[in-house]
Amino acid sequence: MRTVGAFSVLLIACSGPGPNPLPDAGSHASEALKACAAVQVPERVTTIAAAVTRLNALPAPVTPACFVAGLQRPLDLVASTSVLSAQPAVGRQSPRIFVLAPALAISVVPSGDGATLVEFAQWMTPTRTLKGEVQLPLSAPLTEDAPYTRVHSNFGVTSCGLCHRNEAPHPTIDGGFISDAFRPEPNTLVPLTELSAMHAACTEDDVSERCALFHALFDFGVVRQGAFSNEVDLFVQ
Repeated sequence: MRTVGAFSVLLIACSGPGPNPLPDAGSHASEALKACAAVQVPERVTTIAAAVTRLNALPAPVTPACFVAGLQRPLDLVASTSVLSAQPAVGRQSPRIFVLAPALAISVVPSGDGATLVEFAQWMTPTRTLKGEVQLPLSAPLTEDAPYTRVHSNFGVTSCGLCHRNEAPHPTIDGGFISDAFRPEPNTLVPLTELSAMHAACTEDDVSERCALFHALFDFGVVRQGAFSNEVDLFVQ
């Protein structure tokens, strides 16, 4: 996990089906993304272990957009302009985007220094998560512990634990650490309608990784506005 100054931050939210779902936008995704979406795996991605299984099953090069394209729909999304993160937003046009599954939060960013990262937070309690991260594209298949070892620091804790309170080893996952979760401040949130407009502005001729991620999010099924649990502490910038 990259650091911002001396700290690294993972902003995570509880998921819940939101109002005003957006229908399938009609795919303008590349053939490569369509191939990623077509890969079938037996388990829905609701755990970090399942995410590793899916990443290893995808066709190379495995990009964040490739991974997102195959996630089971509907997708519940929350976006934030926060820059205090291992995946800092790059202005309002490239916010940090959370894909909220029932037991797992996945975060990606369309462009900037964090665009090669996929971050995971698996809910252990309503306010605490097991955290992990991968950097893409993959040069070799991931091991089961790769998301956890990547965030290890030289201080006997993870880089996430520098900000996330009460970090403790997972009782059964070797190398995994659990810590308190954060959610972004309300004034940093970017609504789904704006994300949809960013997607609509991506023309077929735009082959940037930024637009590839928007196509991965919106071109393969229903997308909904995600929701955050008020039980989770705000990360105050």
